[in-house]
Amino acid sequence: MKFRAVAASALALALAAGLTGCNLISPQRTTMEYAASDGVHASVGDLEVRNALLIVDSDTQDVNEANLVLSVITESDTPATLEVAIDGGSTVSIPVEKTGANKGLVKVGFDEAGAQIVTGKFRSGDTVNVTFRSAGSEATATVPVLGADNPENVLDEYKTLAPSQVQPRDAAEETATPAPVATENEAPAEETNE
Repeated sequence: MKFRAVAASALALALAAGLTGCNLISPQRTTMEYAASDGVHASVGDLEVRNALLIVDSDTQDVNEANLVLSVITESDTPATLEVAIDGGSTVSIPVEKTGANKGLVKVGFDEAGAQIVTGKFRSGDTVNVTFRSAGSEATATVPVLGADNPENVLDEYKTLAPSQVQPRDAAEETATPAPVATENEAPAEETNE
């Protein structure tokens, strides 16, 4: 009887060790950091670049312009400049400042920021080396190029970000719609609470 109990216990222990032992040599996937988006990340000094990608208007030919889309996060209260250099193309400088409105998040190439058009040699599906510099620090990342001739073939999130679909950054600031002003002959609009 004792022999059977000892044998059963030893078998159970061996089985348990065998089934859980595979975690001993397998890497834990939850400990690996990666960019869970279409773009890539980079750290440059006090600045964190997130979801950097280039959007183009064509997927059948090389193009010379792309919209640089990324977000920059800063925890520092000191204003900084992020320099972005496209391999074989243009270099742009992006001011980064933590304000009450942006809480340290600066959007580039989308939303109210308008397009950040850069030049170089781009083809949808390729990658381009992009160097990010700030305050003496530098990081180079392989940034994906996305886009298509037909906007219907582009992810919904990126349809409006192609260079032909967005206003350049300076034009977006210049063409801000002013608030309507009542003239002498018009009565001011009344507010209604519905």
